[in-house]
Amino acid sequence: MLEEINFVALIPYVFVTTFTPGPNNISCAAAAARWGMKRTWGYLLGIGLGFFFILLLSGAFSGALISALPALEGYLRWVGAAYILWLAYGIARSEGQGGMGGGEPMRGFAKGFVLQFANPKAILFSVTLYTAFLGPVLARPAPVFLSAALIATIGFTSIMAWAFFGLGIHRFLQNPVHHRIINLGFSLLLVWTAAGVAGIL
Repeated sequence: MLEEINFVALIPYVFVTTFTPGPNNISCAAAAARWGMKRTWGYLLGIGLGFFFILLLSGAFSGALISALPALEGYLRWVGAAYILWLAYGIARSEGQGGMGGGEPMRGFAKGFVLQFANPKAILFSVTLYTAFLGPVLARPAPVFLSAALIATIGFTSIMAWAFFGLGIHRFLQNPVHHRIINLGFSLLLVWTAAGVAGIL
């Protein structure tokens, strides 16, 4: 079964897709820069578990997803873009040590978990992963579970790396002007991501 998988194509696909900028990575960097790692762990764990569930669902129902995705993809893209813009708005208007948009910090487990179900990058990545690369494992539940756990672990490593990048600039953000500039930078990156998700770029 493993000999049927093209690892030469699979490995670059997984690492390039998970480590490049996207709503998960950018929002994790912003959260860690804003609140530090201790207060960001819930958000990171929510993303990690949500991504694992997306992978499991994609592996278990890839056939149905392939047929349904063409009809749903357009709606999914706009819903995902709207959610990402909401994250960008919250980051842009956060100030001081309070939260984003009315005092609620963007660091909760639920927010990270829900993001995965409105994140076209994660969903399209997962469906492509199982349909284009891991087709040979779809017939057996154990390989689907193990592959989802492995890929989710790689994804979690990615958001951790981005969070530590955000943490690295935390001291720089003690200056309110620097803080505002960095927040606007993260927000613009998310707006750019949302435009790409919606197919505008």
